[in-house]
Amino acid sequence: MSTIIIANTRAEHIDQLEELQRICYPTLSPEHLMRRPHFESQLQIFPEGQHVALAGERVVGQSSTMRVNLDLDHPDHSFDAIIAGGYFTTHDPDGAWLYGADMSAHPDFRRRGIASQLYDARKALVRQLGLKGMVAGGMIPGYRFHRAAMPVEEYVARVARGELTDPTLTAQLRNGFTVRGVLHGYLHDALLGDDAALIVWERADA
Repeated sequence: MSTIIIANTRAEHIDQLEELQRICYPTLSPEHLMRRPHFESQLQIFPEGQHVALAGERVVGQSSTMRVNLDLDHPDHSFDAIIAGGYFTTHDPDGAWLYGADMSAHPDFRRRGIASQLYDARKALVRQLGLKGMVAGGMIPGYRFHRAAMPVEEYVARVARGELTDPTLTAQLRNGFTVRGVLHGYLHDALLGDDAALIVWERADA
């Protein structure tokens, strides 16, 4: 079994990153998928915030982040607006929060701790830069099985309390995130819907 290592993204990874997007997000609207121009812009604007998980030379996971100032009392935003359609031109070099734009792992390499390793890389960057913490819109793929039974706010609250398990949100909670609300109309996914959980990880010594 190949050892997974985390490294900063480099230009030679981009072709594999494009393919990873298509594999990991088959139901996501195509306009939300990151492509070469997006990855090139991200590397130019904030190279230290981009990471890959490597099995040898193969890219099997990735994390894209940028810095933002976000008012957690008025946090509403859409995915495309906050990340400038994937180009990260909204990156604020003085931003107090690390924004998690994307994280994925190849289906063949899941359940091998890739997400936790990538979150650890993000947390290390937060500490290195002296940021308050991380914030993101977390998709809630399990909600489609409960949509007819309860509103999204109830579903997210029950996952946060441990009464329900969500494939994505539960893993994020295990990595130290807390739920701060629901982002309506965050992005469009034909299967998962348009809403996301607002999740926050705060540096303990911030």
